[in-house]
Amino acid sequence: MKRIAVVSDSHDNLEAISLFIEHVKKENIEAIIHAGDIVSPFALRMFKGLKLYAVFGNNDGEKLLLKKAADELGITLEEQPLFVTIEPYSIAVIHGVGSLEKTQKFAKALAKSGDFRLVVYGHTHQIDVQQVGEALVLNPGTLSGYLAGKRTYAIVNLDTLQADIVEL
Repeated sequence: MKRIAVVSDSHDNLEAISLFIEHVKKENIEAIIHAGDIVSPFALRMFKGLKLYAVFGNNDGEKLLLKKAADELGITLEEQPLFVTIEPYSIAVIHGVGSLEKTQKFAKALAKSGDFRLVVYGHTHQIDVQQVGEALVLNPGTLSGYLAGKRTYAIVNLDTLQADIVEL
């Protein structure tokens, strides 16, 4: 069973990141996908020892230091889009591309391409779980809780395309 944790918009909320990591370590997961807005290297360092794939978000201001920390920790951190393979599944990860509507349209277009099992996006701080063609489009909401009033992430079974939203 291929299970991953999906998170976005942690915005330096160290308490939320710590709780998330505590939760995830109890799960049988292959990797963590972060859809951006980690913000600072000290927040990224909290993921030390975990298999993390992440994209930069629009609030990740110190990209050079974030990238340096990611490289030191063995974390994949790239500009969007990030394409990840968790055998045998392909995953596309973006943060966002402007407005909610534009971001959702882009995520759906990636899903409709047929190239991906899962398309992850963030930026909007709004939970979105929908099947588009053969792919699952997922926004796990916001780990920080900012703007949404609740801290959320997702656990995804890539074999069944089942996504469970977890509230901290």
